[in-house]
Amino acid sequence: METFPLELYPTKGPIHIALYTGITNARELRERLLAADTSLSFAFVDAKVVIDKFQLLVAANKAVHDEHHGHLTTHNVHSEIVYNMSPTTNISESLRRFGISDTTTAIVIAKVGGEADEVRTRLVDLIKGNETPLQQVEDHTDLKTVRKYYKLNDGPQLEKQNLLDVVIGSMALKGNN
Repeated sequence: METFPLELYPTKGPIHIALYTGITNARELRERLLAADTSLSFAFVDAKVVIDKFQLLVAANKAVHDEHHGHLTTHNVHSEIVYNMSPTTNISESLRRFGISDTTTAIVIAKVGGEADEVRTRLVDLIKGNETPLQQVEDHTDLKTVRKYYKLNDGPQLEKQNLLDVVIGSMALKGNN
């Protein structure tokens, strides 16, 4: 797990991001999320749509900004992070595509606020899988799915950094067409 300061909103605490692989309880987690279980105060993002941790940091900073200004589109800052990963304004499509599914085996988890040790302990209790170094997220990225979701299928095959730039741009421009 890595911890990053939220420099624009230091009172919100840092953001903690972890990669878990070999997940065996994705169905249970998804059911609890759908039941609005408030003990799951985390953003669960399917690792197949994450190119780099910077993508998560952009989504998280936008979510914290929107929460601070009272402009959340979803119910809480953590679901807003998942929503912000998507280039579309369709909430259910965003959560379905970028959140976890019953068959997800690798997830990137983000948590706004809290102490790193407490967050890690909570994740160990919650997730049936293996914590993996965040740098390995690209090993789980499905570039075909990323290109499909960001509507990049017709263009040239982009290098990872250029693809990340286009994805971040799409996330930032959401709703500003």
